[in-house]
Amino acid sequence: MSRHQSVKPVLPLPVRLNADVRSKGRGIGIAMIDSDFVRHPDLETPASRIRRYVDLIDGTEHRHAPQPPANQMLARYWHGTMTACTVAGNGSLSQGMFTSLAPESHVILLRTMNDHGRVATSTIVDALHYVRDHANALQIRVVNISVYADEIDHTLQHPVNQAVDELVERGICVVSAMGNNPWAPIRPPAASPRGIAVGGLNDRNSLEREADTMYDSTFGVTTLGVQKPDLIAPAIFLPAPILVGTSQQREAAALCAMDALTDDMLIEVAPRLMPHTKIPVATWTSRDASALRSTVDARIQEEQLCSPFYKMVDGTSFAAPIVASVIAQMLEVDPTLTPEEVKTVLMSSAQPLDNVDPLVQGAGVLHQRAAMRAVAAVTP
Repeated sequence: MSRHQSVKPVLPLPVRLNADVRSKGRGIGIAMIDSDFVRHPDLETPASRIRRYVDLIDGTEHRHAPQPPANQMLARYWHGTMTACTVAGNGSLSQGMFTSLAPESHVILLRTMNDHGRVATSTIVDALHYVRDHANALQIRVVNISVYADEIDHTLQHPVNQAVDELVERGICVVSAMGNNPWAPIRPPAASPRGIAVGGLNDRNSLEREADTMYDSTFGVTTLGVQKPDLIAPAIFLPAPILVGTSQQREAAALCAMDALTDDMLIEVAPRLMPHTKIPVATWTSRDASALRSTVDARIQEEQLCSPFYKMVDGTSFAAPIVASVIAQMLEVDPTLTPEEVKTVLMSSAQPLDNVDPLVQGAGVLHQRAAMRAVAAVTP
């Protein structure tokens, strides 16, 4: 008898956005300013698209991102690696299913989180200045920032806002995550008037647009009178990679394998696979298939697993890279676009949510296909 598996069915980004995927961001460099990064197959198969790894904490620069042993993976590696795969991953470990919209773009990875888990304003500024100084050599046209400064300063005197403004002046699009608290103040770089600040959409992992609603994200009007966010993009139920070889990924593999087994197979295999999970020891040798199934299902739900290599994540940290990937697509089609033109296209083509205050959603939901159509219409 068939049964419903617990592994989460997740809509790939191109599907949930009904995206035009003819452009893949080829030739466009995307600088990712985030916590930290490690190498991942979705960015390195069949060939590496990591053009540079810059450690702003140690003051070093490398051709490749770190590749520490699985048992030495640090917490700070997760966030940046996930956002980098959201913006430019090709879904290698999912046979291309969980691809980004710009899987042929290349990335420049800039670590900003120190060993104590803190991202200092000065480090964000250093990252932005690195982009400024190396943009031509590394073909950087887009910057994604999914970290923020501590200060509540919306003026151009704030060094992060100032650095964002300088990049925009030089023709580089800067995309920032708004943050995940509707009651929190807007902080740089999301406060930058000329940057593109992205809030969150909850599309309920569904293609039924009438079900769309807001994801809880920061919003408001800056002291300069600028409304933020500029637009919103999916921010929940998003597939993101689990770091390969880690205990978390080994557990995901064990849970997904058990989820697919028949009851009699599960009883026989559970004692071998459950030691790789966080399921209590008392359950490992149970001969009750229903009890085994229930514990496996509960753990899959808790971890939000959608495959042995991916799980669902949420936050505007992942909404922003989606917008950045669309910008890379736009720039491949028309490299002459200025940041101002890109922002105008994105906002004018966005679709407002019904019955949602414009203050909360900005111009509305990212409409990738309409944005690409607008760019193609004016391309010689």
